[in-house]
Amino acid sequence: MSVAVLRLGVIGAGIMGRQVARVAAGLDGCAVTAVADADQDRTAALAAELGASAFTGFAALLASGQVDAVYVGVPHHLHLPVCVQAARAGLHGLVDKPLCDTDDEAAVIEAAVRDSGTTWMTGFSYRFRSAWQRARELVAAGRIGEPAAVTDVIAEAAEGTPGWYWDPASGGGVLQLQAHHCFDRIAWVTGRPVREVSCRVHALPSGAADAAQLTARLEGGAVAGIGLTFGTSYTAPGRALFVVQGTAGQVEIDQDGMLRLHTADGAAEEYRDDGAWLEREVAAFAGAVARGEAPPATLADGRAALRCALAAAQSAATGAPVTVGEP
Repeated sequence: MSVAVLRLGVIGAGIMGRQVARVAAGLDGCAVTAVADADQDRTAALAAELGASAFTGFAALLASGQVDAVYVGVPHHLHLPVCVQAARAGLHGLVDKPLCDTDDEAAVIEAAVRDSGTTWMTGFSYRFRSAWQRARELVAAGRIGEPAAVTDVIAEAAEGTPGWYWDPASGGGVLQLQAHHCFDRIAWVTGRPVREVSCRVHALPSGAADAAQLTARLEGGAVAGIGLTFGTSYTAPGRALFVVQGTAGQVEIDQDGMLRLHTADGAAEEYRDDGAWLEREVAAFAGAVARGEAPPATLADGRAALRCALAAAQSAATGAPVTVGEP
């Protein structure tokens, strides 16, 4: 089912929900017509801002007849019922990462979407950041030779993060909140899926990890090192570095979105990310729905990253590497 003007319902009016709603409202071929959130004041404020209907629960939004698609921005431990009920209602969906909490949940969501014939996309934002798109182009064109190693580091710190972030049963700590981005962008940029994961963590009293060191083996033999940290008692600027080293050069991206290429033949390039990733992400979803085609980040992609994160948690618990199979 395709639509001319996509009527979008936003489920979850938090930080990302508000950003997605405002971007979608400014796109041609897209209109935000409904908002639902457990916080009634937050729902009413965003709905009033965009001229949309406000609902106190997602089920009422799904049954309203006012939407063709939904953005799922509730905490990921709540994704399963929202995604399944939305798909069964015949609605398309853009679901923020991580897709859900378990592989069994992912299978249920995929089955519901497959049976409904609707279009669903996982919100992997780095696939829509221009510097990362350029890095993927450079690797695919062979500018750095064959990828041999990837380094991916994210260091963040913020006071007052939501408590559910650090609940093992809901937020899951850095292995759910941050690792999905790393696993997806490593596989997407290099074109080589992750096939084995090892992990060591530092855990908070809750049991959720606030720091993790991971190593991974990619299909074809390349290796990856991932460092994830999140300070919870203070606020500091985020730091990040992504480097793909190959047999004939390397491409790197820093926390400011600056890409640098260096090659064995002396070639060099610098490129700064344009910052318009969310506009591209929402437009890509709306375009896939309009054309009735697969989106650029599928539920299978979301499930693949989830399997890697679950493998990391298993490795942290057992001290042994864990093989990652295909979804």
